[in-house]
Amino acid sequence: MGMPETHTGPAARAGSRSRLSTGSELAFTGQCIVAGAVFLATSGMRDDHGLGIDSSVFVAVPLMTLVVVVAAYLHRLLFTLPVMALTRELGRPWSAPLWGGGVAAAYAGLAADAWDLPYGWTLLWIAGPGVLPVVAASYAHHRSLGWTGTAARVGAATGIALLLCAFGAFLLERTGIGAYEPPRLERERYAGEWTGGGGAYRLRLGENGEAVAENLALVAPAGVWDGCSGTGTWTFERGRESGGLFDRARDRVTLRIEGCGALRDWQVAGTAERPELFSVMGDPDDLHPRYAETLHRL
Repeated sequence: MGMPETHTGPAARAGSRSRLSTGSELAFTGQCIVAGAVFLATSGMRDDHGLGIDSSVFVAVPLMTLVVVVAAYLHRLLFTLPVMALTRELGRPWSAPLWGGGVAAAYAGLAADAWDLPYGWTLLWIAGPGVLPVVAASYAHHRSLGWTGTAARVGAATGIALLLCAFGAFLLERTGIGAYEPPRLERERYAGEWTGGGGAYRLRLGENGEAVAENLALVAPAGVWDGCSGTGTWTFERGRESGGLFDRARDRVTLRIEGCGALRDWQVAGTAERPELFSVMGDPDDLHPRYAETLHRL
């Protein structure tokens, strides 16, 4: 007597579909970890505006890990599983990229319509992170790998990528290849109008040393948005270290505004063609995140 065909029921088919995306969440998590490592490894090639790696980043690691894991499982459910199911039902194995592009296009259209986002960039942001999870799921499905076997392969690939990031960061730090260098401008180039915060902060530096400030940050404000306005003087100082992860000699503008008390120095950033002045807000010994307020030349 033959056994009943119980494997064709809805639960069995649902389980079969879930196995189509085996390991995709691992690939998504791995690529997020490697992306973070690449960002840190190449930090010397960008202007950190004197912030370096803030201590709050390490405090937030458990929360960021949880967010990445949840995002990985949501991505598996909303992207990889539909792509793999469409590939199995309507196409051949090689058609997974085609169906992936179709699913990404559909989501990009919804996002662009709902939030008025640029369609092209939205499509790239959705499709790009989906490539490796779909590849991992397709590989696991056609090699009949379970979650454990896929985890071993994804873990090995992630570990190799992290070692390459560490080696690359070492080379960049030792050789200085592609390292960011703040502009070194003459004093007269700083004279003029500067604005930031969408126009909320303004600073006018005169060629003869006079300064007019509007709502600039204090060293020890009583409230988050406290600032000071008034007239005074400014001086230019050449090349002090910023104290960031990759210390850089930055020119500084020091303000003395009557009635404002102590003001923060404004350091130079940007490029020679588009210079910026920035000031780091927050206490480096505090666990709350620090940030840089930036002024741009008008």
